[in-house]
Amino acid sequence: MSTSVSDGYPEVTLLLRHWSNGGSALPAVKKLTECGYGDYAAAVARLALRAPDCPDRESLEAAIAQIANVSDGWVRAIEEFANHPSEERWDELMRFVPVEEHYQRFRYTLALLLSLHCDGNILFQCATKIGMTSDAFDLARSGTVDPEVIEARGEGSAARPAWLGLAAQAAFARNDRWSTLRYLREASQYGESSVLSWSSISEIRSEADEEPQRRIGPRRRAARVEPFCVS
Repeated sequence: MSTSVSDGYPEVTLLLRHWSNGGSALPAVKKLTECGYGDYAAAVARLALRAPDCPDRESLEAAIAQIANVSDGWVRAIEEFANHPSEERWDELMRFVPVEEHYQRFRYTLALLLSLHCDGNILFQCATKIGMTSDAFDLARSGTVDPEVIEARGEGSAARPAWLGLAAQAAFARNDRWSTLRYLREASQYGESSVLSWSSISEIRSEADEEPQRRIGPRRRAARVEPFCVS
């Protein structure tokens, strides 16, 4: 959390500490939103929603929707898109979203489409049109994206090891251990650039059984991947 937030609003620190000690994240999300830190509030809400037993799921999802300035008409448009997805329709949806709302609307829309079981391959292509985002990892882990689609997205990219790492996560999500290892092996052959795949390696290692772990090799420190950082 930014120092300016905690200095200006010490109650936020207390509310976040309450959440980290097992309490609800909702009070902190509400306070951050009231103080004008919507992006921070949405980040906390999304993190809290990752818990399978999140007690305030509906309220946190509503808070994210409010921060993203989502209307009922937008939700209906997304539901229609989920039934007939295409990159062209995605461009039409996002074309007139105000710049200051784009990031939160983008993330909200992807999460909603994933919950609506939208075609994973098209959704991945839409989500990565401008580069790799943090949401690409969620899509890869969902098991709805063909690893080959992710591999193709990385063709010609200077960040190809990162895309191969994502393809490995997609294969792992489908229980295809040998394709997982094949993608990771290829990613490791790019010299210094192979560091871009370490985040995927770290996640796979934490869930893999003994044989894939042995083949992946020694542990490495995972590189941090920022949203919209590579193309």
